Amino acid sequence: MAFSLILFDLDETLYPRSAGLMAAITERITQFIASRFGMSIQQADDLRQRLRALHGTALRGLMEEGYPVNIEDYFAYVHDIALDGMLTADPRLRAMLLNIPLRRAVLTNADIAHALRVLNHLNIQDCFERVIDIHALSYRNKPDPLAYRMAMEMLGVQPHEVIFVEDTPANTRAARAIGITTVLIECPPSDAADYFLDSVLEVGPLVAELLADRRGR
Repeated sequence: MAFSLILFDLDETLYPRSAGLMAAITERITQFIASRFGMSIQQADDLRQRLRALHGTALRGLMEEGYPVNIEDYFAYVHDIALDGMLTADPRLRAMLLNIPLRRAVLTNADIAHALRVLNHLNIQDCFERVIDIHALSYRNKPDPLAYRMAMEMLGVQPHEVIFVEDTPANTRAARAIGITTVLIECPPSDAADYFLDSVLEVGPLVAELLADRRGR
């Protein structure tokens, strides 16, 4: 069966890692943990790293390990960052997305408010039919296989119909394991994905190649 959907991660996928936004968010997560749970910055950062490694996100780890955390408060704090000066709308990105002849959606471990703010800043919100955020996934997050299965059910697709574009190897590795075709951005080649690109702007040509290859079979 042919591909019918391309699914994009949000942060550091639809904009380059060099923008620095995720580094700023990471710093805010550490500050949140330190201030809410009476830790030093070093203790909070150590905890953040451990939780992310074990649970995919620090928030999921806090929830799983019994830390009392208000989810709305968490997202409001960690995403309280000015986007001006970090993100710039690139007309090449918009054109590339609109030229992909597949359904397009976003799957993010962030909340919908952050996702829409970023997409609007990049001038690409209308390039996607749906943004599936952490609330829609009932706080399951990538790389939990259930997060992908829930997203695919919402979008009405099967794994073999999906191309998934990400920046985090753990997330593509989990998606690939259930039959999704995976693309990693700004990552060295490994067994974590099917394809590796230096920039999201290269996704369009890759998709054209994949579609031509499937038509030729």
